[in-house]
Amino acid sequence: MLDINLFYRLAAAIGIGLIIGLQREHTYSDQSDRHPAGVRSFTLVGLAGAVTSMLSGLMGGPAPFVTGFVVIGLLLVASHISFAIAHRPQDGQPAVGSDGITTSLAVLVVYLLGALSWYGRLLEACVGMVVLLLLLNAKKPLHDFANKISTEDIIATVKFAVISLMVLPFLPNRAFGPPGIEVLNPHTIWLFVVFISGIGFVSYVLIKIIGPGKGIWLTGLFGGLASSTALTLNMAARSKENESYANDFTMSIVLSWAVMFARLYLICIFLEPKLASVLAVPLLVPVIPTLGYALILKIRAGRDHTEKSSNFSNPFRLLPAIKFGLVFTAVMFIANAVRVYLGSGALLACSFLGGAAEMDAVAFSLIDMSVKATLENRELVLSLLLASIANTVTKGALVFILGSSAMRRPIIPAVLLICAVAGGLLVFYL
Repeated sequence: MLDINLFYRLAAAIGIGLIIGLQREHTYSDQSDRHPAGVRSFTLVGLAGAVTSMLSGLMGGPAPFVTGFVVIGLLLVASHISFAIAHRPQDGQPAVGSDGITTSLAVLVVYLLGALSWYGRLLEACVGMVVLLLLLNAKKPLHDFANKISTEDIIATVKFAVISLMVLPFLPNRAFGPPGIEVLNPHTIWLFVVFISGIGFVSYVLIKIIGPGKGIWLTGLFGGLASSTALTLNMAARSKENESYANDFTMSIVLSWAVMFARLYLICIFLEPKLASVLAVPLLVPVIPTLGYALILKIRAGRDHTEKSSNFSNPFRLLPAIKFGLVFTAVMFIANAVRVYLGSGALLACSFLGGAAEMDAVAFSLIDMSVKATLENRELVLSLLLASIANTVTKGALVFILGSSAMRRPIIPAVLLICAVAGGLLVFYL
């Protein structure tokens, strides 16, 4: 009996070749260029990848598939040699046109995607096709981005890869410390260091691609979704080397603070949906004035973008990240020590001290206690508000200590605004 799935696989291989071929044909506007494959050739190559894979399965060996790959490769090599001979420079004149090496590589990829289709990996084949289409269509943006990257940037990227990929896997992933205060986890501490450095790279790449104004704004948004504390540390440190963008960095920091409250609310109601109404006011009300102030800073920063230089400095800053990782660990250790040795009666003090280091850890602990019915809703709200005040003061202090002098004045209203709103809510719930 016929297996209709086999025809689906062949059709997928043909479709992938057809789509990539259409994209290549659409870019063939320069008649001086040599294009080794068009829509028909790509379609045939995709089909060949599936058929040779089928033959390899029937014959019990990879010979047909490998032979097909080699034959297509040799045909592409012959095409390039023919182009080189036909376009040799004559009488000192430079050669004209291009021999389409990208198209040749795309042909080989389509052959492999056709093989994936035959083996039923249709999702992987389609994802590969989409990635290939994106790369083929992004020629100019990728080339422009590559031209903006300096040797210093490449060295910084290598350093970041070393600290994240070469150091992190070898650190012990277990906690050390006195009983009940096992928070000294080398793997977690170094992961936080990598995370802080990573935010700097994300910011740097966004600035290089879409410009300082939008790049810094998006960094604040994404940083708030991940860790507003790490974002604050990185932006404050970078402001000293790019002081003309102090308002932009401040805006990014304030935006991340607003996003942090919204993120915490979503995390809490995900862990315990029954708390949605209880936490709506204490966690969502501070978002509104904070976003409003961030908008004011953005408008103020956007007035003089054209007068500033976009030559941002190297984003790799490991030592400040290590220092903050150690401070973060010390604060967490003290907060847990207070909780263990002073007991549940010191819940508000624990929340305040814990919030000075990291809001997520405090929120997770409080929600866990609430789920286990060991914490009333009123105590939960008061603890979160105290933690948010401490967290805001800590981040404001980071800006004062590590940031440029131009950031100190605009960050004060943000700190006072959040503390005033949270403090007012604190008094209301007392």
